[in-house]
Amino acid sequence: MKRLLLSLLVAVGSVAVLVGAGRTQPPELRISLAVLPCTNIELTFRKFNPLLQYLKETAGLTVKLVVPGDIDEAEAKLKNGQVDVVLQDPHTFSLLLPLFDPATLLQAIALDGSTSQTGVVVVRRDSGISNLAQLRGRAVMFGPRASTSKWVAARMLFEDRGLNPDLDVKSIKGGCCEDIAFAVTIHSVDAGLVCEHFMGQQEARLAELGADANALRVIAHTPPFPTRILAARLGARPEKFERLARALLAMSMANPREARVLRSAEVLGFRPTTEAKYLGALRAARLP
Repeated sequence: MKRLLLSLLVAVGSVAVLVGAGRTQPPELRISLAVLPCTNIELTFRKFNPLLQYLKETAGLTVKLVVPGDIDEAEAKLKNGQVDVVLQDPHTFSLLLPLFDPATLLQAIALDGSTSQTGVVVVRRDSGISNLAQLRGRAVMFGPRASTSKWVAARMLFEDRGLNPDLDVKSIKGGCCEDIAFAVTIHSVDAGLVCEHFMGQQEARLAELGADANALRVIAHTPPFPTRILAARLGARPEKFERLARALLAMSMANPREARVLRSAEVLGFRPTTEAKYLGALRAARLP
């Protein structure tokens, strides 16, 4: 009798485990996500790994993170099917528009709750530089060409102030905000372009690098432009983006874990958008 009872308990327990697993664990689906414009693989992985782990645990998505070195590499990976979804700056989306499915667009919500962002020009507090005119002939570090804030909008800012970024300043190619801010801090360059939201994180980020966390100040802002957009490759399996979109749109800042995951990825969440609406915002911002 004891042996029979034990067998029944084991059987019931096994069924309960299977049923529970069926409710909480959707079938695994693999998806490749490219993130631009930051070209620093280590920093990008650190920011997005909490989100990748969250998607694996809650949505059954095994996400492969891809960090293209530039727009050309992103284009090549899209064309040969190595990338399913891209999180990118607005002008990159505009350039690669024919490669995306217009029915799969999610716009990032910025850390301040808006859907617009700006870049800023930073200098050292002890530099004596207080405006862009004083940067004439000096070394300025811009971001990669895939960055709207640190390249496209940054160049617009300088041109609007009567400075040719190619002739009137010593233009230096940079990467992520952390790299550019660090270069300014250690006197490698006189000024640099970073995303505005980075300034709210600079103390912790620069302290990690052993630099003076209060060494920088802002002297100018770029024109505002739309936040990044998530888009699926035209021809990618629709169920991949559908599951990803459901998971992202369900995340809430009211949930402590989800809030930590989103902030690590430097967003407060995502919202659906349309090609016409997003491109209209780009035109209003004078972006290509």
